[in-house]
Amino acid sequence: MRAALDDLVDGAHRAGVLRADFSSADIPLLLEHLTPRIPVTSERATALHLRYLDLVLAGLRTPEPGQPVGLHGPGPRWAELRELWNAPDR
Repeated sequence: MRAALDDLVDGAHRAGVLRADFSSADIPLLLEHLTPRIPVTSERATALHLRYLDLVLAGLRTPEPGQPVGLHGPGPRWAELRELWNAPDR
């Protein structure tokens, strides 16, 4: 999976359509954050999923000249994700 995500992100960077400070290691946590756990009907949940997916995709695009480009804090590292996912339950 990591190789496929690396290829996807590298291709988007080369095409100039993905912000330079986004890495393939950001994808798993981004997907985790996009999984709402709210008590609504499935129709409403779908509408909310699509709304926030639109917002996230807009934010991932390469910024226009003059727009802020930096993200807050460093992105995750693959080693960090491995540690997180392999941590024993507490």
